Amino acid sequence: MIKKVSEEVKTSLKKEYGDKLKSLILPMDDDATEELEVLAVVPSRNVVGQYLKYIQQDPKKAQEILVKACLVTNKEEVIADDGLFYASASLIAELIPIRQGKFGTV
Repeated sequence: MIKKVSEEVKTSLKKEYGDKLKSLILPMDDDATEELEVLAVVPSRNVVGQYLKYIQQDPKKAQEILVKACLVTNKEEVIADDGLFYASASLIAELIPIRQGKFGTV
């Protein structure tokens, strides 16, 4: 069972964030019998910079930067629960827009 974000909230946030808005489904228990939908935005360059600054020396702070800056729904609930927090931090990190480049010929 998934506790979903209401359509009114989704519509409102889509107008504000456009295609940067993403839906994350987080397991609420170890068996994933209950799940929580939260909405997050793709991390900006500034947020990614702060995240990368702390990822080696203070991973917890790096994850908090991502979660606090990118979650737009259920932020307090996610921060208060370790399982939800780590699941959302992991998914938000995957949203970081990284394109694969290639070398050309000279």
